[in-house]
Amino acid sequence: MADLIKPAGSGIGAHLGPGTKISGKLFFEGPATIEGEVEGEIVAHAQVTIAKEATVKGKINASSVLVQGKVVADILAEKRLEIQPPGSVIGDVNTQSLVIGDGATLEGQISMRKEGRVLPIRQEPKKETAG
Repeated sequence: MADLIKPAGSGIGAHLGPGTKISGKLFFEGPATIEGEVEGEIVAHAQVTIAKEATVKGKINASSVLVQGKVVADILAEKRLEIQPPGSVIGDVNTQSLVIGDGATLEGQISMRKEGRVLPIRQEPKKETAG
């Protein structure tokens, strides 16, 4: 029997077990592991793991994303995206940190931004007044 989504308070986060198929928009407050098939958007405030058996056809928006399965959509990972073999991503990626393991694939455009917003403006040294 497939292991459906567990409540975030269970300590290990949400888990979508193998053989499970979901269509629609998924929201996770904590970490989530996907081992089944998802057709729709995934939004999480923590790490999302797409396991080797998993297929996701829909945008992923999460704090960090680990892909070992197949994702066919854009990924917005606020902190980090890691693609481990045999993982594959077909879609555009936006993240601060990107790691692609040997044997993993990424087909799409990559947009990376530095952490932080704007560097501080250099202040002019104060002039001393003769007194």
